[in-house]
Amino acid sequence: MKRKTTGLALLAVTALAAGCGGGDEEEALSKADYLKQGNKICAAFDEAAGKEAEKAFAGLESAKEVTPDKAREFFDAALPKFDAAVEDLDALAPPEGDEDTVQAVIDAGKSDSQKITDADDEGIVAFITNDSATPEFDQKAEAYGLKDCGAE
Repeated sequence: MKRKTTGLALLAVTALAAGCGGGDEEEALSKADYLKQGNKICAAFDEAAGKEAEKAFAGLESAKEVTPDKAREFFDAALPKFDAAVEDLDALAPPEGDEDTVQAVIDAGKSDSQKITDADDEGIVAFITNDSATPEFDQKAEAYGLKDCGAE
């Protein structure tokens, strides 16, 4: 039973991977430092989202049992954490020359978050059962090198 709950938790965390982002007028980080700090923020989000998933999906045997209410319970707890992670990453000063790429990652995270917020009952469940709830963000984050920020 615990193994199945853990599997659902992992599915939900994978579905809501964290983001990475642009920055302010701070001194630009090297790409290595940016990735190190960004991945640390994403890993912390993944851990927090995993705990929320375990609570929300406790007792469920499979993803087919996820109801709109259960999905919303998870996203009500996890989405603010995702948004905070995106904002934390946006506060990092991106590497010189990578500002537009990093901003595109942040923008994708915000866009994907809004899609989850606006989802109807069918859509909110799909965000849990799909490979990722944040596919645009995941693709851009992983392409940039933020391995802990996208779905794996």
